[in-house]
Amino acid sequence: MPVGATWGTSPGVRPLLLVTLMSCVASAQSFELERLSLNAGARETWLAQTGDGLEAMHLRVSLLGHYEHRPLVLTADGVEVGAVVGSRWTAQLVGAFGLHEYLELGLLLPVVLFQSGDDLRAYGRARLMPTALGAPWLSLRSALLRQGGQMPIDLAISLHLGLPFGDSIAFTKDPGLGFSFAPKLGVGHSFGVVRLGAEAGVLIRETETLSAAGEEIGSQFSGALVLSTSGLPVHAELAGRVTVPFTTLPASVEVLAALRYTFAQQFEVSLLGGPGIGKTPGTPAFRVLAGFSWTPYFSRK
Repeated sequence: MPVGATWGTSPGVRPLLLVTLMSCVASAQSFELERLSLNAGARETWLAQTGDGLEAMHLRVSLLGHYEHRPLVLTADGVEVGAVVGSRWTAQLVGAFGLHEYLELGLLLPVVLFQSGDDLRAYGRARLMPTALGAPWLSLRSALLRQGGQMPIDLAISLHLGLPFGDSIAFTKDPGLGFSFAPKLGVGHSFGVVRLGAEAGVLIRETETLSAAGEEIGSQFSGALVLSTSGLPVHAELAGRVTVPFTTLPASVEVLAALRYTFAQQFEVSLLGGPGIGKTPGTPAFRVLAGFSWTPYFSRK
């Protein structure tokens, strides 16, 4: 739904410029643009938590490069006038450790290596800060059920805390104090070498007013369905992810695929990516990730 913004050119009379919701987002003071949340442990899937968690005393450390194309655009009168963030290159250090068969700790440290956008100063948008620290995330996951024996499914709940160490000018810090909280529930079932899983969660953060018309960015629901292979050297995933803001901002969908190859038992290379559909802030036209993981095992002895 369009909202109005005025631009002064003469005393007393100002032409009305209709600007879409994304235009309002472009003028926001502070919010974390990145909305993709990888599964730190990734025992079964990268693209969602499906009740899976690392085994006890297992560590997984991953370094991924991440490219997003046009995750934040500006439109006027229904016509796109430019990209506030046209391209974004990020490095993500992801770690998880299985304290117990039913308990896993996780950490995500993102760094924006470079980002750029169009010159939109005529629309009141300052130039984009090219590099910045992203918002780190801490996570704690508890496995409620493990498939096997009399248990038909994997079921886990996880709690994620976003810390306020990003930069508001670079779209790497959430509104207010900058903290965010995301509880998630994941469920999965393996049918031999095929696995079906689902994730549902909410992102809770302070609300930022985007315009005089009252448009806001704030908390939102996220969900995912994942079909993947399990227990094979070459691991494949296909996921559909949906984001539904609790404000009047529009919903969006991403379709993502992943390939993972394990070698020498402890090492893995990954390639992920896919298109985004919709105008929710942080939903790019497409994204691509590639990286390397190391999963050593530490004995209790």
